[in-house]
Amino acid sequence: MARAHDPALRLAIVAVVGILVALAPTLPAALGLRRSPLVRVGARCEHAVEIDGVLRCDQTAPRRVADLCGDTTPTTIRSGDAITTKHLCAATSPARGVDWGRMAPEDLKALALPINVNEASAEELASLPRIGPVLADRLIAARPFASVADLLRVRGIGPKTLAKLQRRARTSW
Repeated sequence: MARAHDPALRLAIVAVVGILVALAPTLPAALGLRRSPLVRVGARCEHAVEIDGVLRCDQTAPRRVADLCGDTTPTTIRSGDAITTKHLCAATSPARGVDWGRMAPEDLKALALPINVNEASAEELASLPRIGPVLADRLIAARPFASVADLLRVRGIGPKTLAKLQRRARTSW
C-alpha cells in the first residue's frame, strides 16, 4: 500500500492536479455546462467578449469576426457579445444568431458593459442600475430611443435614474 510520503504517489498526485488545472477553463464547456466567465477572471474589462465560454478582455478580445475566424469578414464584435466559434467560423456569412448572442445579463452587469436599450432583452435591461423587470418592459414598449436622454419619457425614469444609466446605456452601437 502506498503511503502519503511515498515520492511516486506524490508525483502522481501532482501530475493529476496539473492536468485538472490545465483543463479547468475548457472542462465546463466540454461537459456542456455554462459557467460564468467571471468566476475565472474576476477583473473589469473595457472590451469583453465571451468566446466558447471563456471571457476575453481588452487586448485579448477580438473586435472583428476576421480576428476570430481568420477570414476577411469585416463584421464587428461588440463588447458583451458571446460567441461559439464552431459553426460561426464555418459559416459563409457570419451573423448574430444561434452561435452569436450576448453574455448572460449577470455577467454584463458585473463587468459594467454597455447595453443598447433599443435592442436589449428585458433581462439585459434589468441588469442596468435601478432597472427592474417592470421598468425593463416599459423601456421595450417605448422604443426606439434617439438618445439616452430620451429615456426620461418612460414613466419611472427621472434625472437620478438617468444619471445612473449614462455610463452603460446606449441607443446605438
